[in-house]
Order: sequence, then C-alpha cells, then structure tokens
Amino acid sequence: MIRIPSFSTFTNDLPNTISKYKLVTLFAFTKAILFIWYIETPTKNEILRNDLTRLLYISFLAVPLAIAITLSAKRQSWKKNVTFMIWIATGALVAIYYFSIKQKPDQTDYYRFMILFAGAHLLVSYAPFMRTNELNGFWQFNRILFLQFLNATLYSSTLYVGLIIAIQTIKFLFSIKFSFEIEADLAVFIFSFFHTIFFLSKIPTQLDNLEQEAVYPSGLKVFTQYVLLPLEVVYLVILYAYMGKILFQWTLPDGGVAYLTLAFSIAGILALLLLYPLRDNPGERWIKMYSRRFYLALLPLIILLSIGIFRRINDYGITENRYLVAILTFWLAAITIYFLFVKKNDIRVIPVSLSIICVLVCIGPWNIFSIAQRSQLTQFQQLLITHKLLTKNNKIGLSAKIPQKDYDQLFSIIDFFRQRDSNVLQKFFPSFPTNKNSTNHVSHSHYQMSNYLRKFVSSDKIPDEDNFTTFSVSEANTEVININEFKYLFFFSTWEKVKFNNEQFLLISNDYGATLTLFRKGKKVAFWDIAKKEKELRKILGPTQEEIPQNLLIIEYNDENFKAKLILNSISKNRKIYNYQGIIIHN
Repeated sequence: MIRIPSFSTFTNDLPNTISKYKLVTLFAFTKAILFIWYIETPTKNEILRNDLTRLLYISFLAVPLAIAITLSAKRQSWKKNVTFMIWIATGALVAIYYFSIKQKPDQTDYYRFMILFAGAHLLVSYAPFMRTNELNGFWQFNRILFLQFLNATLYSSTLYVGLIIAIQTIKFLFSIKFSFEIEADLAVFIFSFFHTIFFLSKIPTQLDNLEQEAVYPSGLKVFTQYVLLPLEVVYLVILYAYMGKILFQWTLPDGGVAYLTLAFSIAGILALLLLYPLRDNPGERWIKMYSRRFYLALLPLIILLSIGIFRRINDYGITENRYLVAILTFWLAAITIYFLFVKKNDIRVIPVSLSIICVLVCIGPWNIFSIAQRSQLTQFQQLLITHKLLTKNNKIGLSAKIPQKDYDQLFSIIDFFRQRDSNVLQKFFPSFPTNKNSTNHVSHSHYQMSNYLRKFVSSDKIPDEDNFTTFSVSEANTEVININEFKYLFFFSTWEKVKFNNEQFLLISNDYGATLTLFRKGKKVAFWDIAKKEKELRKILGPTQEEIPQNLLIIEYNDENFKAKLILNSISKNRKIYNYQGIIIHN
C-alpha cells in the first residue's frame, strides 16, 4: 500500500531535505532557472537559446549524478577526501561532455543527452549497493524510489492544476495580462524543482537497514500478478502466432516486429523484478517456475527479434534507433542466458549492464552517431551507383526511374542528414548559392539537394508529371511590387515555423505544406492554399518551369480586417510534400 504523506509533513522535512542534499538542491534550482530563462528567451535570439540548451543538458544530468554520489557516499561511508575527488572527477566528465555539445545543438546532441540521461538515472538505482551483497536492500531501495516518484508526481500535478486554475481565475476576474509565460514557467518550477525536492524528502540516507525489511505493497502484487502478467501472456501468444505465420509462409519477419518484441521482453523482465522478493515465499513458488518458463519462451523471440532488426538494417542501413535495438537484442540474449543458467543470479546486473551500455554507445569510434551517419552515407552512395545517377566526376547528373522503395530512401537519407545539420552529402551535388534570407543555411542546402535530385530521379509507381513539379522565378523575371498599402515584411520557408513582430504573429504550414496559415495572438488572420496554386501552375505551364513571371507566384489575401500578399520565389511538390520560400507583406 502506498503511504501518501501530508503536505505539512513535507514542509516540516524541507530544511532537513535541503541540508542532506545541498548540491542536488542547488542543481535542481539551477535547472529550473535555466529552463525558465530558455522559455522567456525570444526564438529570434538563437545564440542565447542554443547556449541555454547546452547548459540545460548539463543541469539535467547533474541532478541524478549528484543524488547517486550523495547516497553512495553515505551508504559506503566514503572518506571526505574520497568524496571530494569523486565530485571533482564527475565535474570534469560533465565539463568534457559540455564542450562536446555543438554550439547549435542538433538531433545528434539530443540523442546523446537522452541516452546519458537514462544512464544517470540507472546509476541512482544501484550505486549505493555496488559494494554490498544486499539484494533485498537493493530491491527495497528501488521500491522506495518508485513509490516516492509516484507520490512526487501526484503532488506536483495536483499543485500545478490548482495554481493554473487560480491564475486563470485572476486573469478572468481582474483582466490581468502577464508579460511572461506564466503557465510554462510554473510548470517548469513545479516539475523540475518542487518535484525533485518532494521526491528526495522521503528517500532515506540510512540504507543499512533495508536488507532486513520485508515490506511488499499488496497493490503492487495485485497489479503485477493480475494485470501486467496476463497482458504479457496475451502478447506472448500474439508474437508466437506471428512467428508461426512466417514459418508457415516461409518469409522473413517484418522489420518493425523487432520493436514489439523488445518492448514485450523488457516489460516481462520488469514484471519479474517487481515480484522478486516473493519468489521464496511458500505460497508463491509459481514465481520461480514462471520466471524460468518466461526466459525459455524468450529464446525463440530473440531469434525473431534478431532477424527483424538485422533485416531492417540490411534494407535501410543503420540509424541511431536501429543501432540501439541491435545492441539491446544482444543485451537481452545475454540477460536471458544469465538468468537461465546462473543459479545465484544477481538482479543488479540489469541496471548495471544497461547503464554501461548507455555510456559506451555514446563514446569512442563505435558510437551510434558516427556509425549511423557512415551507414546512411554509404546507403546513399550505393543507391546512386546502383541506379547509375552519377556522372564521371561523381556528381548527380544522370536521370533514372527507380523503384518506389529506393526513391523514398534517397529523400529519407537527405532528411536524415538535414535533421543532424550535416552537409556530408554535398559532395554528390553541385555548389548551391547561399540564401541570405534563410535562417538555417544547412536546412536550406538540403532543401536545394532535394529539389536538385528530383530533376533526375522519379519513381516507377508514380507518373512523372505527378511525381514532381517545380516552378521558380529567375532574376530576369523579378518585378517591382507596390507595397504602399503594407507596413510589414518578413521572410520564410517551409522548413521553419516562423514567429515575428515581437512574436505576435505565427506562420504555420499544414498538410505537408499544402496550406499556409498566419495567426496573430493565436487568432487566424490569413490563409493561403498552396496546393491550389500548384495545380493552377501545372495546368498552365506543365510539371516544371524555372523561369516564370513573378506575378504568377503571388497569392493575395484580403478581408475587411487584414490584408496580405504571399510572394513566392519558388514552389515545388514531391508526391504530397510541398516546398516553397518567399516573403509575406501585410498591413
């Protein structure tokens, strides 16, 4: 049974909690301040937002690392000089990580942060018990962590909802407008600072006595035995039925089955961990029997998992997600063999091994990011060679109609590198002129790559005229446009969600760029149908025309309250995806 503390108990324990976890409190408070600063920083101040993102990555990692060190120092009675050296060493590692983050963090930095963040939390679960043989104490400690996390989440959510209702009431009754993002700032403060302090308030620093505890919440047993395990059995039957189907049809499994099998396996291991203290109880002997049969049942599924993920890697190359699934497949096989054949098994091996994996996949020449990028680059080059799209100087310049699967993969790889701000594909393309109006030159470069590639490649499943259309204005066809009726002008492209004019306006493209909507203070004020304009141009000019008059790429919007012009430099369509850029002027 979960014992929910009162709020008065928390406030009474607050000074003691802060005293026990001084550095954790400092890091949690710093994290909240940095996060609020980030929220309040305008999107146009990109340099400051990027610096804050890097500092936020560090502060988010610092909190679990500080908890792990504080609890380990107390549990293992470290000497002051040892504790100090560990703090210094940890600080140095965190500093090295900080300087490894790009000045403009991209998706690679985000992936690395999330993996290390998971590893840091796993470290908290076992660090205080690393030099002991107290498996029950380890389990009881993690039970406390789990239940206290639920308590902290419940209190934080309730507090946030109550305060938000109060704020909305004040706004309504007194017509008060806040000059800052009060809802978001409040959420950050409660869920990143208050939540952390509340969580720590009931975590004991004296962990020596946990080995003798025999506490097991009855609600946890009911949930695991009557909800989680029956669901596991249902999914096991489904996966075995699917395995029977592919054996009967003698076909390879779909690559996506790897994710389902991995999720099922991890959930099953979690269920067994939740039941671990009951395994030797006279009335619960079924747990040991179920545990062994579960791991035996996993063996064929691990084979299915291996075939599924390696088929996907063979077809599409390695990405960060596929690399992680492949690593976890080997980990799952090792854990299954360990629990089947080692009589005195240690449940700590699960979080310890996972945390080591989290570190190893982020560093060294084998790290998931460099391997994924090398693999995707090789895939891209191989597709170009296979379909004879390269000229003698290894530049894209020859035309071909290719299978739909390969067509999609080529553009998917371009998007892969766009998300990671990498220009390694540039060597296959001619030099593109820099667009001074683009706020992201790398994204703009990949936009140009996609447009250039579409001139030479088409899918064998889609008629050419519907596969790709492109229209652009040449310098010779640019015109002088009367802007007397308008006050404001801004640039945009479909790669971006644009805020402008002190963030009063927001421009959003929808339906893969088929429509463009302009909002002012959250209210829609203008709408442009790009798909309709593209159809009109295709009907008049055919699928491709690169030197058209400027007036053909102007779309006006007029109503009694708002007047605007959308002036496009170019517009293109790839299947159902639209790309365009230009300027908007409005009154």
